[in-house]
Amino acid sequence: MMKSSFKCLLLAMICLSMHVFAEAENQSADAYSICVDETIQELGLGNINNAVVAICSSRTKAQYARQIVQVLDQIKKQSKEYQQPERYNDIMKSQQLWKNFVDQECRNAGAYIGSPMYEYCPMQKYGERLEQLQEYVN
Repeated sequence: MMKSSFKCLLLAMICLSMHVFAEAENQSADAYSICVDETIQELGLGNINNAVVAICSSRTKAQYARQIVQVLDQIKKQSKEYQQPERYNDIMKSQQLWKNFVDQECRNAGAYIGSPMYEYCPMQKYGERLEQLQEYVN
């Protein structure tokens, strides 16, 4: 009886941890998806269109941008604590280069794939950058 209870408890813990991991992994997609669903509902649309993509991409990108600033502030604080100012300076240099890359890459995507990419592409790139910078903090 005790052995079977332990197995059930272990299985429940594994399932719960997988659920938590999946939620964390899909967090970036969720913010955009939630916005899309809400905007379609608010505007009384039957389906997604370019305006919905633009609205939700901009909102989600702004959310990522705020989070990026917070992570950069954490990196700056850590760099001071560890007396490594060059660490923060190097990351800020790469941040500017990254921003230039994203601007050009997303202009290309908009021109060659279609106009929704002008907003959707930066949102994607900002989400990726946020994850990358979070690795530097941890």
